Amino acid sequence: MIAWNTAAKVAKGVIATFSPENPVALAAMESSLEDFSSQAQQLVQEASGLTLNTTSLGVRVTTRSQWVDANVSSMSLLLDPLVAKISASVPGPFAAIGAQAGAVQFGLLFGWMSRRVLGQYDAALFANNDANLSGVTPIYMVGSNILSLEDKFGFPKSQFERWVLLHELTHKLQFEAVPWMLTHYHGLVSSLIEQMNIGPADLYESLTRIVEELKGGRNPLREAGLAGLFITEEQRAILSKLGGLMSVLEGHGDLIMSRAAKGIIPEADRFEEVLHHRRESPNLIARLISQIYGLDAKLRQYEAGKKFLETIEADAGDRAVLTLFAAPENMPDLAEISDPDAWIARVMARA
Repeated sequence: MIAWNTAAKVAKGVIATFSPENPVALAAMESSLEDFSSQAQQLVQEASGLTLNTTSLGVRVTTRSQWVDANVSSMSLLLDPLVAKISASVPGPFAAIGAQAGAVQFGLLFGWMSRRVLGQYDAALFANNDANLSGVTPIYMVGSNILSLEDKFGFPKSQFERWVLLHELTHKLQFEAVPWMLTHYHGLVSSLIEQMNIGPADLYESLTRIVEELKGGRNPLREAGLAGLFITEEQRAILSKLGGLMSVLEGHGDLIMSRAAKGIIPEADRFEEVLHHRRESPNLIARLISQIYGLDAKLRQYEAGKKFLETIEADAGDRAVLTLFAAPENMPDLAEISDPDAWIARVMARA
């Protein structure tokens, strides 16, 4: 198993090299967002057509270390079944070494990401202990990162943090206002993990596929990073459905955030331009890490998903986007994300 406590310690060691965080500023941000939360919920509901039957949004402005703790908890729930499956075939001493090595790897990744993430709705991983204790799945706002961008680009503080909240609140509606969403998402992730095997034959097949991808001039890491190199065709089909779903959720988050901010957050267009440039222009280290771990695939989901949604709405009318959320089978796979006309022909013809 991965030594998750070690992963958290490594991540916090990385965080210790960053600039100190300001607890007074974080507390002020949480208070400001609390004042805005009721209005934000109304704005997102009106823009999306989805309704959340709660007034407790669970918005938490966190330090980077608190964000790490939440994600270590979530990631352990997500990955431990897979790790246990792999560890069962590994001799004891090597398993212990692997647990520490995996912990260091995850710790470095979490530490690096802790300085880039602005907000996160926790059910996008798996509901963690915080949600189980309080009954509310939290929205995490990594306050120090938001403050850093505000200072760097001269953003009006209350505007920018509220704009970020609109995106994360849209994710909350997606998972909590759509009855089947959480079960469907967890089912896809669980199916992918349950079918995962990394034996000698699997490694040979993966290496063969990598060679073929390279010969064809394609990047074998593009689809899902290293993990994508060790999946079967059946798993690839699940990954395509999961990728399509995530593209819709991220694109929908950006689309609704943009619409909900109209007339409320005057500099929203500027925020969008700056963050788009931030996503598109990572430094060399960020690009390498994103490639290895498949994070660049996630960043593409924002752009591809939003373009897909805007296309189906323009071609099939306003009801097309809500039709997506009517049933799990209405969600596109990655092929349909790239070919909205195929989705319209498959879904809207019978809607």
